[in-house]
Amino acid sequence: MKVLLTYLCNYEDRMDYHMSLMPVGVAAIGAFLEQKGHRVTIANFSKTGHRQAVKKIGDMAPDIAGISVFTHNRRESLKLVRALKKAHPRILVVIGGPHATFLADEILSRYPEIDYIIQGEGEEAFLRIINALEHNTPLSNKIVPQTPVGSLDTLPAPSVFSGPMIDVNINEEFKYIITSRGCPHHCSFCCSPQFWQRKVRFRSPDRIMKEVESLYRKHGIIYFSIRDDNFTLKKERVLEFSRLLQKSGVYMMWNCQSRVDTIDGEMVREMKRAGLEHIQFGVESGSERILAKYDKSITVEQIKKAAEVTRKAGAYLSIYLMTGMEGETAADTKKTISLIKSILPGDGIVSPVALYPGTKLYEDEKKKGNVRDDIWFRNQDPGIYLRGDSEVPRFMHDLLHQLRLIRERSWYREEDFRKHRAFMGKDCWVTGILEGDYYLDEEEYERAETSYLSVISMYPDNPWGHLRIGKLRFRNGNFPGSVESYTTVTTLVPAYYGGWLKLAESHIAAGDRSAAKHCIKEAYARNRFDIRIRNLRELLK
Repeated sequence: MKVLLTYLCNYEDRMDYHMSLMPVGVAAIGAFLEQKGHRVTIANFSKTGHRQAVKKIGDMAPDIAGISVFTHNRRESLKLVRALKKAHPRILVVIGGPHATFLADEILSRYPEIDYIIQGEGEEAFLRIINALEHNTPLSNKIVPQTPVGSLDTLPAPSVFSGPMIDVNINEEFKYIITSRGCPHHCSFCCSPQFWQRKVRFRSPDRIMKEVESLYRKHGIIYFSIRDDNFTLKKERVLEFSRLLQKSGVYMMWNCQSRVDTIDGEMVREMKRAGLEHIQFGVESGSERILAKYDKSITVEQIKKAAEVTRKAGAYLSIYLMTGMEGETAADTKKTISLIKSILPGDGIVSPVALYPGTKLYEDEKKKGNVRDDIWFRNQDPGIYLRGDSEVPRFMHDLLHQLRLIRERSWYREEDFRKHRAFMGKDCWVTGILEGDYYLDEEEYERAETSYLSVISMYPDNPWGHLRIGKLRFRNGNFPGSVESYTTVTTLVPAYYGGWLKLAESHIAAGDRSAAKHCIKEAYARNRFDIRIRNLRELLK
């Protein structure tokens, strides 16, 4: 059967990197259905909007169109549903995603043109719809409950998808990977407990390693991001994966999300030796009283200890904060500011407390009569917030201001790098790269060169050392030297578009326009979305 799987953000968000990015789950379902023998196309219509999407979908003429619906993109997605069914009633429309999962009845009452809504995990449920149609026995119930996959290791990685892709930037879309599904905790602001029923399934370290190696060798991705609710939930699994990656000869930097109560020094050390660059912790607040309202089941002391071991290893520390909980006051904000000053995060994100379908906070507000499910159709805002008073913007401003102020103190310096090497060992290549970057920013070029060359000396097949020494040489006007460095990068990781782009720029600076033209052609073949590549390609025509 001919299947289209698609995503689009609200049109006004089309230039926002995160909003316009296709969720990894779309490609995951696509790879699964393709494995089952179906012709699948995946498309990201974020840049074009629903009107152009309808025309393009009509030209493709799929049997089924699956649309991913989140709270933040519900308006454009449901516009697409209605317009697509009106223009092409033959196409069967299936929607899924968190927003569709928790508001299925409400959505169907307003959009009867939807053929099916999948609640929860999509792979097996989508396949069940297809199989029923192929046997001319369509499912009688429009709401299709999930059938969780028994073992995640039986699923193909999203990046093995080989069918047609429309406006899908694989260099960005595929670098976000999921290694587990679910979370055992019950944070009141999160829909994960309800979506996954607080059950957790894990992919094995071997399977994760195979996906990472494919990203590196097939797609030229040298930086990836693990988007699990909590990657560090199972310590032995994290250690095994980290050690596999260390031994693999695959040199990638990466980041992950973690809870502060599931991390320790041994774990951070092994992850960083495997390429970890930074960790993002859900801190939320520095007030024990507010943490209890979030049902976080963590303490301020645990936050401090997690930050301490992260900084000790020399991974960059990033935190998520929220403000605007019911009953939260300026005194609570001061406690969060005090925590920020104590743990020294390199960066952070501050969000107002939002209400999302499927969360405990949302259900509590419904019970109080403060919100009804129809609000998502009456209110056109991307999100609905718990509080609308003037204090919340002030709390946000104060927290963001403090994060900016603290950055000057939190950034690692020469003394920090000495401590990192003492803890990590002298052969940790990530420390060498980050230290070199510090000296490069400080314009201490000789010391930066020493750091980068030490990485190259220990790990000659690691592209990061050659990338950085190439950057240093280019900045110093040594263009033949930067050509040499970037040529090495394209040899080590020929699928990496960035190596070809930098090599093209170096050839131009060195006066070899013909070589630059060849290199930018190679870069464009690997990434036609990068504006630098497109501009340079036009310049060299």
